[in-house]
Amino acid sequence: MRILGHDLETLRHQISGYLSEDIAHLQAKKQRLMADIEALEGDFETLQAQHQQLQTTYAEGLSQQQIAQQQAWAKRLAIALATHLQGRLETALTNAHPNALQAAPYEAAIPPLASASQRLAALDATLQSTLASLQHDLTSYQSNISQQLNRMQSVEQQGEAILEALVARLSQQLQSQMVPPPGTTVPSQNGYSTLPPKPGSLAEPALPLSPYRGTQFDPGYPGSTPRGDASLPQGTAQHPPATLLRSQPNPAETASSETSRRPTPTDLQLGLLMVVLSTLALSLHNVIVGVIGYGGQLLGRIPIAEVLPLTIPNSLLLLWLRMVVVVPLLALVAPRLYPNVGNDLRQIFHREQRRPLIQVIASGFFLFLSQVLIYKAIADVGPGVAVTLLFMYPLITVPLAWFLFGDRPTPLRLVVMFAITMGIVFTALPRIYTDLSGNGVSLWGVGAALLASVAFSLFLIAMQLCFKRLHPVSASLLQFSTIFILTSVILIVGSFVGLDPGEPTRPLGLYIGAGLLGLLTLLGYLFNNYGVKLLGASQASIVAASGPVATAILAYLITPGEKSALLFIQWMGVILVTLGVISLSLERLASQRRQAKRRSAVPPNTGQWP
Repeated sequence: MRILGHDLETLRHQISGYLSEDIAHLQAKKQRLMADIEALEGDFETLQAQHQQLQTTYAEGLSQQQIAQQQAWAKRLAIALATHLQGRLETALTNAHPNALQAAPYEAAIPPLASASQRLAALDATLQSTLASLQHDLTSYQSNISQQLNRMQSVEQQGEAILEALVARLSQQLQSQMVPPPGTTVPSQNGYSTLPPKPGSLAEPALPLSPYRGTQFDPGYPGSTPRGDASLPQGTAQHPPATLLRSQPNPAETASSETSRRPTPTDLQLGLLMVVLSTLALSLHNVIVGVIGYGGQLLGRIPIAEVLPLTIPNSLLLLWLRMVVVVPLLALVAPRLYPNVGNDLRQIFHREQRRPLIQVIASGFFLFLSQVLIYKAIADVGPGVAVTLLFMYPLITVPLAWFLFGDRPTPLRLVVMFAITMGIVFTALPRIYTDLSGNGVSLWGVGAALLASVAFSLFLIAMQLCFKRLHPVSASLLQFSTIFILTSVILIVGSFVGLDPGEPTRPLGLYIGAGLLGLLTLLGYLFNNYGVKLLGASQASIVAASGPVATAILAYLITPGEKSALLFIQWMGVILVTLGVISLSLERLASQRRQAKRRSAVPPNTGQWP
């Protein structure tokens, strides 16, 4: 058994090495194919512009050529008419008065009036016939030119159709080769799991795998839930498993490989545990932000004073301290999660096309904005209410997904949006009414939470775009770095314009709290990575959607007080929002299973051109 185990281990290492080499080779091929597609699109646009320019030049030249031809034909016609008339006149005069012509050829030759009228009539008939023939020639030339222009237009349309079909075929072939079958979890070289995609859908903004568990595990992001797989196609397409780009194996090999990829019950239990720990890390992160912002009594027994009032400048300071912890640790962990993170960063900074870099920076900016606002909201209205209000982002992402990606909302999504709206009203109105009657300031906290949800929705849209060409781990590192740079610049500039952060009542407590926030962010990131790998992104999103309830319960247990205590109607609102987000995750999971059944009925793609 030991020898057999040793042989199996050696074989596993050899196969892993071969698969790693294949993956690297296929990734290089895929990059070249993407570059070829971009080059084809550029060539198509250039050819189209050249064709339009040539068509304009040809029309102008044709009009000038027609004018010149008409003038030449008029001159020729005049010369021919003059010659013809001169010959006819000479002949008529010679026949009528031969003797007079011998003495005086032209001066004395005056035909009678009747003969002159006949000759004028003959001349008029000749002119009419000549003009008619000329008009016929012009009409034939015009019809020929129109036919040629129509043929050129049809050739242009055929060329456009051929190029569009070629680009669509290349895209379809790449997607069919790089996307794994729905319903299966395929381990890639970096240890991620890739799940069936649904491109262009943000109805359940799923954070791909884990990168955005880390990012979203920031101040209470709903997005701690990797719902759906809106970003998965892009992330996985950039780093497809090696088995997906090879020729189709025989049915026996396919069955054996699917069996080997199927997670065991132990893996599912471990994945579920990690996703639960990730969600708890997010919720605890939000509670600690509340403790820093308004203090309270730890477990109802130990009084804790307010460390730093979370105004906007103070929220920036707390976020900066947290990034000081997160960015270096993530830079150390990222190469272990994804070995090619260095190559991705070099490529995105040295590419001629700056759009991917701009998209990543934009997503980092929106994430930065949502974090600052949610810090302010947590300090004003408490973690439970703030996180629940932040979960209204489907009300924005569903219409945006319809507008940008053509993902029409289903009736279930409309019902869920209504439920989330009612949950937001149930959660926010009691707090607003209570604080307005008591001259409180929670109205600003509710507004900050709603603005944070809007910023988070825009972050999801930008993230959906930037994951098309960048791996999630690399994108996460760039987004955290963007947040760190933005907070540093704003704090430095603010010091010159009088927007300095306030002095903390206990500096040591502030540093300890910021360190805990950074560690919880990183732990949530790692737990989510491995949890999604074992459990699957869609299943993990269902568990992680319990973020508002978990945050409200932890806040009530750890720091009971006015900010963490919720009325019954507020608990109903929290539950409504949570159930709405869970329903979106369940809908995405059911949609993936339906796609898996439909694709299983289609003959497998051999990876060859038809």
